[in-house]
Amino acid sequence: MRVGRIALGLVVVVVALLATLRIWDSTTDNRRREIEAQNSVRADKESRESQHEGLSQEIRTDSVTECIVEFGEVGYGTTATERLRLRNTTDKPLTLIEYQATCRCTWIELPRYPIAPGEWAEAEVKFDSRGEHGSVGNYIEVSTSDERCIIAVWMSAEVI
Repeated sequence: MRVGRIALGLVVVVVALLATLRIWDSTTDNRRREIEAQNSVRADKESRESQHEGLSQEIRTDSVTECIVEFGEVGYGTTATERLRLRNTTDKPLTLIEYQATCRCTWIELPRYPIAPGEWAEAEVKFDSRGEHGSVGNYIEVSTSDERCIIAVWMSAEVI
């Protein structure tokens, strides 16, 4: 009888140990997947930056130039920046005058000089994640010296 209780006690200990190992293994797998996903997001962004050195878009007459800026995961309380290259495909110099954004957490730093026909200029789209949580999407409209040319910038971020 006593041997049976000892054996039963050993079985209970072994089962508890196996359950603990299974939970630990599952937790380790989940953490490994999280790290791989973070590294993948970081590698994708670094690859995009090294290949394109920012996002590029051509500005055309009589149309809205749409740009999509995806910041991906942004840590809470940080400011994310993405370069936006704009090419003037019109036949006149073009000045980016001002912008309006749907949120004060999103803004764009515009070049302070006219963009000659065929030339490129850089702007920086910025997003301040303070006060934001989860998925965020905002819109910036940039007016130019040619009222027929409008630049629409759509941005998204996931605040973590």
